[in-house]
Amino acid sequence: MEFELPPSLGVYGNENIAKDILSRIWGKRGVFTCTVANTRTSTIPGVSDAGDTPELTMFTPAADAEILVSGRVSCMKGIPINPGGIPTPATLTKAALDLSGMPYYVVNGGCEIIPYVPYFDMGGECGEKIITGKSVKNVKEEYEKGYMLGEMLARAYDFVVISESCAGGTTTALAVMMAMGVLKENLVSSSSPNNPKELKTRLVNEALAVAGIEPGSLANDPLKAIECVGDPMMPANIGILCGAAKSVPVIVGGGTQMAAVMAGAKALHPELVGNFFQGTTRWLMNDPNSSMTKIMDSISDRIPIVYVNVDYSGSPYEGLQAYEWGFIKEGVGCGGASVGAIIETSGRITCDDLKDRVHEIYRGIMGFD
Repeated sequence: MEFELPPSLGVYGNENIAKDILSRIWGKRGVFTCTVANTRTSTIPGVSDAGDTPELTMFTPAADAEILVSGRVSCMKGIPINPGGIPTPATLTKAALDLSGMPYYVVNGGCEIIPYVPYFDMGGECGEKIITGKSVKNVKEEYEKGYMLGEMLARAYDFVVISESCAGGTTTALAVMMAMGVLKENLVSSSSPNNPKELKTRLVNEALAVAGIEPGSLANDPLKAIECVGDPMMPANIGILCGAAKSVPVIVGGGTQMAAVMAGAKALHPELVGNFFQGTTRWLMNDPNSSMTKIMDSISDRIPIVYVNVDYSGSPYEGLQAYEWGFIKEGVGCGGASVGAIIETSGRITCDDLKDRVHEIYRGIMGFD
């Protein structure tokens, strides 16, 4: 009997692989991980909107981790918001985790601001600006520890969801995918509807030149590409993905940032393709200023995308309606967590359930009655 997709989910790409994986984990027990990390690339003015100012982007990953675990922020005053008061996508991630009861763990890939929560430490450090050509230290250690963590999680759960919070990460993802030859043009997204494409492209070209990398010359060496022009979230998540996917299916939760992780995993362990898919949001799939579909087509035709159809257009809160106007789109694994929650409950959780819970969390965080 063919697997029936619930209306809460959509699929792009290889539907057979998507349905095969979904049928194997439907109603089974999953675990969610979020790898938090910093890259000083996010402090370059104009690069990232994942924080009210360039400096505050350094607090966003830690704050996201704190919201996930404790529901409040300890590392800074207020909550991580975009300019204009648009709340972090961690609100949707938390809603999905709350409703499904899925266990979750924070992974520290390399933070400057350390979250006030328990976490797995991958031995990483805060990343430097990519224009130094020497972005990430301890890449091999992070990858190897990530791999071990993936193996550990796969022993205890039927599927693993991985995700990230790393401001500035679409710029580093573009740089790594250009170095690997996966992308020849800028197709990555932005947390703003005004995607600063020219700035990102200029920074990436400068970074590759400083590092002495010809586009495509590191096709088979993603860890070297990350060391030169990536960020510390990447080696940890590539490791977790590869360590887990040899035993259980993996949902790669996130947007165009996580494309670099999938491209890296495919280069290191091509045999794992077919046992993981991307879990994301319809906001990212519909983004006119980026193309997740073109990026995925250039990585592999055997990595499908499963996206959640949550819609905030009817929300009473303007901060959430802004997601429909092209802000945020994805982050903190909100798409992957939502897809995972729907899978774990055999489709009983709907998009309306997720939205109702987001409203509760948002009211609590914002101090509304």
